[in-house]
Amino acid sequence: MQTEVLRIIEGGLMSDKRKILAYSARLADRLEREGDIALSKCIRQKIEEGMPQNAAIADAMRVLPLDADSRLQIVEVIPTDEERHKVVLTPEVDKKVSEFIEIVNHRSELELAGVEIKKTLLLYGRPGCGKTSVAHYISEKTGLPLIVARLDGIVSSLLGSTAKNLRRIFDYARSVPCILFLDEFDAIAKARDDQHELGELKRVINSLLQNIDSMSPETVMIAATNHAELLDNAIWRRFVQTVEIGLPGKNEIMEMLDIFSEPFSSEVSTDLSKKSAFAKLAEGISPSDLKTIFDRAKVKCVLGNSKKISMGDILDGVYEVKVQDKSERAYVHFLNEYGMSQIAINKSTGIGLRKIKTYLATNEMEEAK
Repeated sequence: MQTEVLRIIEGGLMSDKRKILAYSARLADRLEREGDIALSKCIRQKIEEGMPQNAAIADAMRVLPLDADSRLQIVEVIPTDEERHKVVLTPEVDKKVSEFIEIVNHRSELELAGVEIKKTLLLYGRPGCGKTSVAHYISEKTGLPLIVARLDGIVSSLLGSTAKNLRRIFDYARSVPCILFLDEFDAIAKARDDQHELGELKRVINSLLQNIDSMSPETVMIAATNHAELLDNAIWRRFVQTVEIGLPGKNEIMEMLDIFSEPFSSEVSTDLSKKSAFAKLAEGISPSDLKTIFDRAKVKCVLGNSKKISMGDILDGVYEVKVQDKSERAYVHFLNEYGMSQIAINKSTGIGLRKIKTYLATNEMEEAK
């Protein structure tokens, strides 16, 4: 509650009516959850009375920031939803992310104690490993909506416009309780010694650094990039916490199988030995690709009027992602190696039993040499 009160006072001192209204509404929500219905109702009434009577002014207070030239919306507001994202993290990543969540959730106590620490987190790693999902997860655990900066709207070809757009976004994030999320961060944070970039984008780095440095204590910012090696050195120093989101290990994959199978059952998720074997097989596959494999298998279930995801369909998806040799012979060998009998391969693929036996026998002879 202290956070909301402090922000309302700040808004009053800065004559920022949008900030006052946003944090007053948040305070009313908190009081209602805690059972103080009367005070919550009173605050909501004051908010209604304080809203501008002129419709144009009221709309201007609610409107999201736009690029002045293209009129494209440069942020998207995503409300919290605890059911939207289930994430599976390695113990190391979970520890760091939990520490950041604790900092955000106790920002009021830290501020009252005189501890001024920026709430900034950089997520980096290869594509498809869950950086965006982690940002949503933090949003849900802190109760703060995600303000996603749209880089197609931020980056402008006109001199100085990109820096102005960045300023608009940071000003907006300062005025409402939220988490500012800068995805594909390398698009605006590349090293200033990159000879392939235009001078305008190099100037954007300076603007970005200034905006981060001038962030107010309550502003929370998360950035994500697939190309950490491209970031300017000065950018790294602006983040209190940096977390590499890598590929999942065997234990994390086994946990993901249950999540990705829902609401269907699966031959893999219901058999512990198969689950363990599949997790070992799937090592090196990103969570995004793993989810796609199960989604495709679910499509086959629906079209085949089945409620159970078959081992063959899942292995088929893994084969497409991991194996370079796409020959029929290599496919049969792959399925057999990971637990499918010759009859099961025949039923799953339609390849004749005689041909399957020939493929496997040929392979055994080659291995014996």
